[in-house]
Amino acid sequence: MSTQAKPLLQRQTVTAMVADYIASKIIGGDYPGGHQIRQEAIAAELGVSRIPVREALLQLEADGLVVIRTHRGAVVSDLSADDAIDLFDARLLLEPFLVRKAMARMSDEDISNAGRALKDYEDAIPRGDPKELSRLNWAFHIALLSPAMRPRSLAVVQTLYNSADRYLRLQIEPIKAQTKALHEHRDIFEAYRARDIVQTSKLLKKHVSDAAEEIVSQLKASESLA
Repeated sequence: MSTQAKPLLQRQTVTAMVADYIASKIIGGDYPGGHQIRQEAIAAELGVSRIPVREALLQLEADGLVVIRTHRGAVVSDLSADDAIDLFDARLLLEPFLVRKAMARMSDEDISNAGRALKDYEDAIPRGDPKELSRLNWAFHIALLSPAMRPRSLAVVQTLYNSADRYLRLQIEPIKAQTKALHEHRDIFEAYRARDIVQTSKLLKKHVSDAAEEIVSQLKASESLA
């Protein structure tokens, strides 16, 4: 039984690696909207077969990063104001709900975990690595929500985060945006540490809403010029 499970586990690991590689190219802007992703090229570049590439693309389609079309294969999905609104509206529904559930059952250790995640994000800002900051940003959000013990809901939120990365990179002044996010994270954490459920939920909702408003405004301005 174990000998059968090992190849499957290895394939899943390779698939995850391929998915992360393609996602990083999309989020970083190397693969813009409309870019056709060629399975053969990715497989050759990474030294893998086409099977994990195909499986990775299916995962990325579920995340909203690619669209698989009948005659063109996998194509990077376009950024749009409508998609951003849909994405951030979903976050605005789920995250305040989950943080309330989390705070109803969180422990002192959970608060410490969120505090460490906040410090990790703060310490990374001077280095200015967008990929690292993105990862630590989401780590802070996840630390706030994890005590809810809602794995299905958290999986949905993680999918939303994967898609949100592309939009958050659009912010014109990334340093200013990161500093603003840090101040907002601090305020959210202070309310979280004080176990103020109403204030934490309110601040988290405003944090997501402000980012959405800025991004949607930029996208609509770009679309009007197209």
